[in-house]
Amino acid sequence: PTAFSVEGILEAVTQHVVCGDQALALVDDVTFTNCLVIMRPKTIKAKLPSRSTIRTNITNKFVEYMEHL
Repeated sequence: PTAFSVEGILEAVTQHVVCGDQALALVDDVTFTNCLVIMRPKTIKAKLPSRSTIRTNITNKFVEYMEHL
């Protein structure tokens, strides 16, 4: 990615949780969100995905994957 976007961060965090076998609780962890903000200081908390947003994204991607089998 070359630019920040809400969709881009959603996809990146989803991929990190799934591929890294991370707990969903990581998404709401202060140290994790601080890491995201430090990479782009203009980021506000409302632009970062929440645990429920990530869970929904994972579910939607799984359903989409299963429909294309």
